Amino acid sequence: MLSLKLFRHTKCLMFTAQRQMSFRALPKCINQFNVASNLSNKTMTKPLVSAPIIARFTGSAAVVKDKTNYASTWKTERIVSITLMGLFPAAVIYPSPYVDTLLAISTTLHVYWGMEALVVDYLRVPVVGNLANKAGHVAVALLALITLAGFLQVTYLGNGLGNALISLWKL
Repeated sequence: MLSLKLFRHTKCLMFTAQRQMSFRALPKCINQFNVASNLSNKTMTKPLVSAPIIARFTGSAAVVKDKTNYASTWKTERIVSITLMGLFPAAVIYPSPYVDTLLAISTTLHVYWGMEALVVDYLRVPVVGNLANKAGHVAVALLALITLAGFLQVTYLGNGLGNALISLWKL
């Protein structure tokens, strides 16, 4: 409802339901909305800040409800992605259970975070409901556990992940 008021009371170029807006235009839109809401003698119960507005426009309620800072998670994801670039060659050059275990854990985390991002993006609660959203998160977690178990089985009961990569490369 607030997004509709913001769109009606401002002359800013807004985007449609799922498109991004320019962050340079956001302060101007907020100021125009505040002026428009003051003119119509409506008081707002909460101060208008940029994060909840963006969350309302994008349809994600997670930003509004959860005040968690995801910058540290993003940094961890980037670190794991960068270490994977070194772990794959290390597993092939120096196949050992330690390197294979690091590769298994890092690959599983990388895949888990990617699949979780898909669930968050495409199985949103307002679109599919709470049950489907929770089922998607549970399915991704189970898939990650099964993947890790399979990687560790290849590492400790098989020839190892490095040797498995060499065998796949020879095919």
